[in-house]
Amino acid sequence: MGDFGSVLTHLVPNAIWIGIFAYLITHPEVAEKWGAIFWSIFSKISKGAEKRTIALDIQGRLDSFSKCLNSEVPELMPHGVKVEWVTGKITRESFFRDNQVIIRMDYHANQDDNIIRAALEYIARDLLPDSRPYVDEDVMASVDLISTKKLIEKERKSALKYYYAEVLGPARRSNAELDRFVVVMNGIDELGYFSRLLLRELQGIGLKKQFSIPEESTKDETKRFLDFLDQKLVKKKPRVDVDPTFVGESVSVSIVYVAKGELIGPHLAWINRCVKQKIASIYICARGAYNIALVRRLQNRLKSSTKVTEVFCEQFVAPSLGSRKKDNICIKYDIRSEETV
Repeated sequence: MGDFGSVLTHLVPNAIWIGIFAYLITHPEVAEKWGAIFWSIFSKISKGAEKRTIALDIQGRLDSFSKCLNSEVPELMPHGVKVEWVTGKITRESFFRDNQVIIRMDYHANQDDNIIRAALEYIARDLLPDSRPYVDEDVMASVDLISTKKLIEKERKSALKYYYAEVLGPARRSNAELDRFVVVMNGIDELGYFSRLLLRELQGIGLKKQFSIPEESTKDETKRFLDFLDQKLVKKKPRVDVDPTFVGESVSVSIVYVAKGELIGPHLAWINRCVKQKIASIYICARGAYNIALVRRLQNRLKSSTKVTEVFCEQFVAPSLGSRKKDNICIKYDIRSEETV
C-alpha cells in the first residue's frame, strides 16, 4: 500500500503539469497572457522586459478575439499573430511567417495606441484574406473599422475613447460613403448579425472567386448586399413587408424573420419557392422566446428534408434596435436541389 501511495504521489503532480501544458498548447492566447504576467514581474527593472510584457499581452488579446470570431464563423481569421518591436520610421507593417501574421511596429508609451495599431494591422491583414480583392474598398475598410471596434470593446474597453477620437472619427469624417457603411454595419452588429451573416457571406465570395481577376461588378454587388441588409435588418419596421431575397452573381440569400402569430406553413412555402428559384442559402431568424419556439418547430420539420442542408444554428443574446436585450436565433440552410422540401 505504501508503494502504491508513493507512485500516486509521483504521478498525480505529473498528470497535473501535463494537463496544464496540454491546455496551454491548445489555448495559445491564454499562454500569452500568462507570459505577459510573468514578464511584468521584471518590467519595472528592465525596458526589454516591459516591451516583452506588452507584446505578449497584445498578442494574447488579438488571439483571443480571433478565436471568438472563428467560433462564430470558422476561418474568418485563419492565422495567429506575433508582435515585434522595431526602431526607426516604421509606424507599423506586417507580413506572414510560419502561419502567423508578424506585426512590426514602433513602441509607444501610450498602451492604448499600441493595441489599436496592432489590432488595425492584424485585422487588415488576416480578416477575410481571400475575399478582400473582391469586396468594395469602402465596404472592406468599414468591416475593418467595426471589427477593430469590437476587438477593443472585448479586450481593452479603456482604449475605446482613444480609438473613436484618433481612428474611427477621422475616417468617418474623411469619407461620406465609408461613414454610411460604418453606420449600417454598426446597426447589423447591434442585432448580432455582423459576423454570423455579413462576414459569413463576404467569406463565401472569396471561396467562389478565389484566383479570379477582381471585377468592379463584384465589388458593386457587395455594396448592394450591404444596402439590402440595411433595409431588411436595420431599418425594418414591424408589419412592413420588405423583399427578403437578394440575388447576385456571388451572393444569393433569403432572410426569413419569424414573427409572433405566424404559422410555419407559409415559411415552408417560401423555402420551397427559394428552392425553385435556385436561391443558394436561407437564413431563418427570430427573437424572443415565442418566436424561437416557432423556429425550432420549423427546424424539426426541415430535418427530414433532403433538399436543404443546415449549415449552422446559434442562439445568442442581442438587443432589438432601441430596446432591451432578447434571446435570438439564427439558422442557415444551403439549398441542394430544385425539389420541394
